[in-house]
Amino acid sequence: AGTVYLGQNLKFKAPVRIGQTVTATVVITALDAARKRVTLSTTCTVEGKAVIEGEAIVMVQARA
Repeated sequence: AGTVYLGQNLKFKAPVRIGQTVTATVVITALDAARKRVTLSTTCTVEGKAVIEGEAIVMVQARA
């Protein structure tokens, strides 16, 4: 039931210092209904500069 986290690839692009605010953004980039999988683009930024970029894949439960 729910969502199963299958994996994620990350690229660390810049350091984050104590006290900085990190903003995380996740965008759905692909849906595979047959396999119940969703591909997500993930980005973390500090003051508008990307510090982490990556892609995640999750398996989701079908709606009733």
